[in-house]
Amino acid sequence: MPSAWIAVCISVIVVFMVIGRQNNYMKYRIIEKKKGKKTEMSVEMIKDLIGQNVIINLFNESLASQGVIIAVEDNWIKVEEKKKTRIINGDMIRDIAIVPEKKVKE
Repeated sequence: MPSAWIAVCISVIVVFMVIGRQNNYMKYRIIEKKKGKKTEMSVEMIKDLIGQNVIINLFNESLASQGVIIAVEDNWIKVEEKKKTRIINGDMIRDIAIVPEKKVKE
């Protein structure tokens, strides 16, 4: 039984460390914006992905957004998911992964 408690405690500590690291990054981004520093994403690279199925990982979410990039304008990306359309701020994007199309068996 003590080993189960140790495992639970270690898991809780790891979760708090991950949440703390994400919060520190968001604080850093907010401070940089208040100072007037802008970090804009490369729109040209994102425009190459229009029409492709992608997975977009965001800093403030534990889950990713999967869909097709419809449009890119300034610092915003319009993504069409299965049941909804999202407009995502480019400052909140951690990374974008291209998902290969599923091949249908004949």
